[in-house]
Amino acid sequence: MNNSRTVSISRGEVSSLIKVLIGNASASQKLSNDELLAILTSLKVEAREAKKVTGHFTKESLDVLVDYGSMSNALEIRLEALRIIANALLLSPELREQLDVVPIMAQQYKKGASIDEEFVVGRIMFLSTIQPRTYEADVLKGLHEYILLHITRHSEGDLCGSSLPALTETCKLLFSVLCNFSDDSPSYEDVIRPLSTIIKGLPRTLNSVSRAVISCLLKLPCMFSVCSTDGATIEQLEVLFEFLDKAVRTQSLDTPGLDDSIVPLLLLLSNIFTSEHNEAVTEFFKTMIFPSEKERCNPLGASSSLASHLLQITTKPTFMKSREVIFQLMWDASDRDVRKFIYHIGFGYAIGYIVNHKIAVPDDLLHENMSKYSSDNINAVTGQRLDTEDQCSPSADMTDEEKEREAERLLVLFERIRANGVINVENPIRTAVESGRFRELPD
Repeated sequence: MNNSRTVSISRGEVSSLIKVLIGNASASQKLSNDELLAILTSLKVEAREAKKVTGHFTKESLDVLVDYGSMSNALEIRLEALRIIANALLLSPELREQLDVVPIMAQQYKKGASIDEEFVVGRIMFLSTIQPRTYEADVLKGLHEYILLHITRHSEGDLCGSSLPALTETCKLLFSVLCNFSDDSPSYEDVIRPLSTIIKGLPRTLNSVSRAVISCLLKLPCMFSVCSTDGATIEQLEVLFEFLDKAVRTQSLDTPGLDDSIVPLLLLLSNIFTSEHNEAVTEFFKTMIFPSEKERCNPLGASSSLASHLLQITTKPTFMKSREVIFQLMWDASDRDVRKFIYHIGFGYAIGYIVNHKIAVPDDLLHENMSKYSSDNINAVTGQRLDTEDQCSPSADMTDEEKEREAERLLVLFERIRANGVINVENPIRTAVESGRFRELPD
């Protein structure tokens, strides 16, 4: 360290440290890199607490740090300066409104940044772009070049642990730009292919990295518009379903936050289905989201398949977001035909969606055996094959009292459905009671 100059460093006095940095910019004898790093490190500690950021940092002080974060300084110096800016913007909404560094950083780093720089620069520009702003065309062009360059670099490199945080920040920036500046920005369709390559190369776990990539794909045009063959499309779909399968089958459906975690992926799959008018893709979707014929030896939803887990999700009140997307995907995959819909998932699962969306049900539907869609007779309510019901009757182990309570529950359910105008058929439970097939149990 240069001992000819004495620098007093106090962690609590941000303003005095900023003044030292300002003076150094015009001084004939500059502070050494070690001295600068010591000052910046002290400022970084102060920028970790919201109260200190609000009380000690101003737009003017961050402007000074932006200068030290420019590429004209040594890497270690600019990284420390950038980290202070990122922390301050994260902790202070007021500073996010006052300071806009996107025009500077997009131009400076559009030719490339190190992994460490990409992480912090991406975060700073993300925090800046979530504010309502207007940018000139050259700034948006620079943002596009920055994002495309770094997304492409990740798609062509090793998706290792050290690079994933930087990838996450760049994807968050891309998502923010797509949400807030898509009308004025250059087309981002050129990032679809590298993003598709990245999601294919990631471990099949829904974490912060994969969710960030999936969220970006959700905001872009159909990701398979860049695929030239049906095989490539199916291959990419297999990857997405592997993420979904692992998310819902390897952990409890009661896991906190699981609903929010899988919704973007479900929405992406739903968007792909509605935009792809291809028979092979349509059939692949059906094999993934609907129970197979082999599963009909039991009521639908009882197996360990992905389709069964999706049906189970639709019955859980903690999955308010996911259940609607799952139902919509299944409805679309049933050609929006209520008979096919009930055949695919059973009336017991379908009724909630049917009632909520006021879908008309033909009066004779529950009296049919659905043989139009299968060679086997199917119980329209449970989706189970009729020839297997006696082998595994759900009421076999029920006491008489439990059977009576279940009959009462079904009576109320059918009356409620009729009152809503969804179906207009005679309640089978009421018919059974009136015909004497049910008897009052003794006290």
